[in-house]
Amino acid sequence: MKSKNTVGIALAGGLLLAAPVFAQQVATYRAQIRGGGDHGKCTIEVDVDGVAEIEIQGDQGRMRTLSGNPSGWRRMECNQPLPPNPQGFRFSGVDGRGRQTLLRDPSSNRGVAVVRIEDPQGGHEGYTFDIEWGGGGGGYRPDGPGRPIEPPIVDRGRDDGGFRRNRDGRWDDDIRFTGRGDGNFNDFRGPDDRLYDCDVTVDRRGTVTVTFQTARRTQLTFNGRLTRFDRDLIVADMSGRGVRGSMEIRLNGRDRVTDIAMSATGRERFELRWRR
Repeated sequence: MKSKNTVGIALAGGLLLAAPVFAQQVATYRAQIRGGGDHGKCTIEVDVDGVAEIEIQGDQGRMRTLSGNPSGWRRMECNQPLPPNPQGFRFSGVDGRGRQTLLRDPSSNRGVAVVRIEDPQGGHEGYTFDIEWGGGGGGYRPDGPGRPIEPPIVDRGRDDGGFRRNRDGRWDDDIRFTGRGDGNFNDFRGPDDRLYDCDVTVDRRGTVTVTFQTARRTQLTFNGRLTRFDRDLIVADMSGRGVRGSMEIRLNGRDRVTDIAMSATGRERFELRWRR
C-alpha cells in the first residue's frame, strides 16, 4: 500500500513539474513582407487548442502555449514591419470560435503587441486576426527587432543627415538618387527587360523604392525596406515583378546611382544588373 502511494505521489509530482515546462513552449515565426506604404497592416493566422499568447515585434512573431496542445503558426503577412511606436494602432479578430483579446498595445509596450487566444473546445481551431496602424512611429531594422533606423547619411558633415528643407522651410521626408545608364533584368521564367534610367527614393521610415525605365517604354518598380545605408552603398530587402531578394545600390557619394545588383538562384532564379 505504501508503495502504491509512493508511486502515486511521484506521478503527481512529475505532472506538476511538467506543467510549467510545457506552458513555456514558444514557437517563433518571421513575417512575409509584401508591399509598403504609410498605412501598416499584418494578418496573422494560427492554430490553437487551449490558450496561447502571440507577441508581434517588428517582423517577428512569438507564440507561447499556456494550456492545451501546442499551438502552431499558419502565416504572418505584413506590408511592413510593426514600428516601435505605431500611431493609431488597431486590433481586430477576424476568424475563430473562441475569444481573441489584445492584452498589450505596442504603443505603450515598447513596440510589442500581445494578443491572447482562448479556444473553448477540444481540437485545434484556426484563428485569424489583423493589426493595423497609421504612419510614423519610427523605423525598424531587421538586424535588431524594434531598433529604429538611423537617418540616412549622405554627407556626414551636415547636421540634416542628407535631408533638405523644402520651400516651406520643413524637412523633406525622403532622399532621391537618380542615374543614367543601362542594364538587364533576366527572370528566366518570363519576359526579360532592357533597363535604362533609374530613380531611387529612401524615406525616413526606411522605405525604399527603385524604378527603372525599360526598352518597352514602361516602368519596372521594386519596393522594400532599408537594411543598410552607408555613404556610397544602400542595401535593401526588395520585391517586384514576382521576385524578391537583397538589392545593392552603389552611389557616387552624392546624389547619383552608379551600380545596382540583385539576384537569386535555384527555382526562384533571376538576375538584375544595371550600371551607369
